[in-house]
Amino acid sequence: MDRILIVDDTEMSRELLAELLEDKYEVVLARNGREALHILSIQMGKITAVLLDLLMPEMNGYEFLMEVRERKWDKKFPVVVISGDDSEISKEICEELGVNHYICKPFKHKEAIAEINAAIKEYKEKYKENK
Repeated sequence: MDRILIVDDTEMSRELLAELLEDKYEVVLARNGREALHILSIQMGKITAVLLDLLMPEMNGYEFLMEVRERKWDKKFPVVVISGDDSEISKEICEELGVNHYICKPFKHKEAIAEINAAIKEYKEKYKENK
């Protein structure tokens, strides 16, 4: 079963996403970018995708994305940003940091699941099958 890491400082958001995805995916939870990096360092190769909030304490989503790129992990899994910040500048920064999928909160459940599934499928087609 594919495993998704949900990174969000709000417990309610983590639980909502986990509930939406637990029928199809194994779910791992992190409260911030620093915790997510720790989980990834232990479970690298087992995480299928990361769902990332941008505005978090300790290490925000932008810092997380920069660290992932610096560690050269950016080709190991897709990142789907799920954020309440729907500004064009945020979307542009995320795109520059390698994010192709951006979901704005509040989101419609079916649309969010479809976007997450599309990100995973796109990643597998691009990276997994070309190895």
